[in-house]
Order: sequence, then C-alpha cells, then structure tokens
Amino acid sequence: MGEELHRRRAAGVPPGPPPAERARRLRTLREALRDRGLDGAVVYGSGPTHPDAVRYLSGYVHPFPRARSLLVVPASGPTVLVIDREWHREAARAITWVDGVRAVPERDHDALSAAVEAALADCGLTDGRLGVVDGDLPAAVLEAVSTAGSGVDTAFVPELWWDLVAAPTDHDVRGIRSAAEAADAGLAALASACRPGRSEREVCFDVLAELAAAGAEFRHGAAVSTHVDVGAYARSESNLQPFVHTETPLDRGEMFWVDLIVCRDGYYVDCDRTVAIGEPSAAQRTIYEACEAMYEAMIEAVEPGVTGRAVWRAGHDVAAEYGYEDRLNGVYLGHTTGSTVSVPPFVAPDETRTLAAGQFLNVEPAIHVPGTGSACIENTLFVGSEGTTVLNDAPTDLIVA
Repeated sequence: MGEELHRRRAAGVPPGPPPAERARRLRTLREALRDRGLDGAVVYGSGPTHPDAVRYLSGYVHPFPRARSLLVVPASGPTVLVIDREWHREAARAITWVDGVRAVPERDHDALSAAVEAALADCGLTDGRLGVVDGDLPAAVLEAVSTAGSGVDTAFVPELWWDLVAAPTDHDVRGIRSAAEAADAGLAALASACRPGRSEREVCFDVLAELAAAGAEFRHGAAVSTHVDVGAYARSESNLQPFVHTETPLDRGEMFWVDLIVCRDGYYVDCDRTVAIGEPSAAQRTIYEACEAMYEAMIEAVEPGVTGRAVWRAGHDVAAEYGYEDRLNGVYLGHTTGSTVSVPPFVAPDETRTLAAGQFLNVEPAIHVPGTGSACIENTLFVGSEGTTVLNDAPTDLIVA
C-alpha cells in the first residue's frame, strides 16, 4: 500500500474515498442546502489558502501555488468544477469525481465569468438562492459569481463547511488515525534530531524525512500541508511565524516547542512537543510542569456538549495557579481538526460552540515566558460518547537534548 500511495502521488492522482463516501459527502451538503432554503452552492478553493473543501467534495488537489477552483453544487443534479489552469484540465479529470470540469486561462477574468455563468446554467442555477461556502473569495471570483445570473441571490454560508466536517465518518476516522501514525513517526525522529549546535533547519529536515517515509503529504504551494516549525517559540508568544525554520543553532539553555502539522490523504493531525537544549533550569521545569498540568486538566474537561470556552477555562485556571495566565499562547489553546487543519469549535475564551461525539479536537496548552523559555504539549483527541482518546502514542515528556 505504501508503494502504491507514493506512485499515485508521483502520477499526480492521489487516492480518494470510495464511491459510497463520495456520494455521502455530496448528499450531506445537499441536505444542508435544502435545510437553509438554498438552491445550490459554490465552493471556492485555492492552493495556498483554501484547498480542503474542494478536495473533500470533489477530490481535486490544486497543482500550483496560485491555482484556484470553484465547485458548483446544485441541490440536485450534476456538479461542475471550474479551474484556472488549462494545462491541468486532463489531470483534473483524472483526479476529480465530479460530473464536469471546465478550465479557463489564468487571470482571464472574462473567461472566468463566462465559465462560471455556464457552470451555473448547466447546474440549473440561473436564478434562486446560491450559498457561497467560503467568505474569503478574491474580488474577481466574487464578481464572477455575483454577476453570473440576474436572478441569482448570493449568501455567504461558511458554516456549511464547518458543519459538513463536524461528524467524521468511519472512513474519515481511519484517515485521521493514519495521519496520527505518521505524526508519531515524526515525533520519534524529533527526539533524536535535537542536539546542541544543530540548526533549526537540520532538525526540521530530519523530521520531515521520517514523515515522508510514513506517508505524509507535501503539496505544492499549500499554506497548510505537512510541515515542522522549529525553535522560534523561545522568542515569540505564538506558533504562527513568518519562517518555519532558520539556520539558527540550538543553543544550550533554550527551551522551546516544536509544532508538527501532518497531512495524509487529505486528513490532518497537529502535534507539539517541548525541547530543552541541555539540562533545563528550575524556572523552565516549572513552566513545563504547568503546561503538563494544563494538558491533563483540558483533556479531563473534554466531552460531548461542552463548549470550547469551558475547555479553555480548564487550562487557563491551571495556568493561573502557576501565575502564567498572562503568558498563554496568543492564538488559542486548541481547535477541531480532521478533514481540514482547523475549524470551530476552537478552544478559546469566547468560543460558545459545543463539542460533539465523534469529533477530533486538538488541545495545545502553551506558555511563553520571555527570557526563560516556552512550552507546549499538543495531541489530537477523539471525542467519544464514552470518553476521550488520545490518538498520538508518542510520549509527551520534555525532550532534553
């Protein structure tokens, strides 16, 4: 299976779900459209920023950093995929399982508008209410959709995508667990790759090599694909940085966290581990001890029906006991994951949406103390009706290099 997977990727035709799962995804979306009084939907996709929804619903994988696509899905009837890479038309037909594929020249706005209008007409969407699943459409794409038919009324409904992936199927669960197995291989490599004097880049590439051998994907131009961020968090409050690694050597006395996002066959897991270069100081050990306690408290709080805010509060209250409540990760302390890397509900102070049985949740308690160090433990959890399961088997212990 491993060799077949790599050969399919090399041919540009990654494996997709079985026909029954493909049909279920479209059927679920169409039921949601009808429930909202919508006659159809357009789903925007792009290589660098929004690849997942189009892939989930059509199998299409963007081939180039600036590649864009638009999937037209009526409440009933054929679906049409519009791509802006003419040279990729035949490959797109081999990848996708939708009924029709149209290709237009890159950045040709008139051709794009004509193709979108024709796609909507073929799908019977020349009038009525049309849901736009992504609210971040480029101006040219939004104009093409909005002006395609005089009788079309558009409404932004990003929550359709969130709802669509909120209840993973058995097929999804197998895919996410497979991604977690690949992540464990990368985490094992991390423990041996970190040594004093090695550069962030050397550590990153060692881990990436293990992830590749374990089946992780590395998509062309994708902003969020398999990647490893090393080291910067000793110097910053967030795991969102301009550079994933540099030639900066790992210096004795540093303590930082390393972030792994792993994608395999379109499914994601997200993991963090903390590394101390040399024996950690007493202050650094206290930071890590607090992070461990937050992690355990947050897992204990996870169950169907609780809000993301409640899980965040469980971690925050532990941090406050250690005096670190103002030193937490400035982004959030977790997120739902699986068919895309991050969707609501988030583990954040203002998150009122609730967790559901069958979802996959990342908890990532993270503490940053300037001049001392930073720590984070992150794993992907399965939210079960009878308990929470941690997917990752790799140890969460502080890695002392």
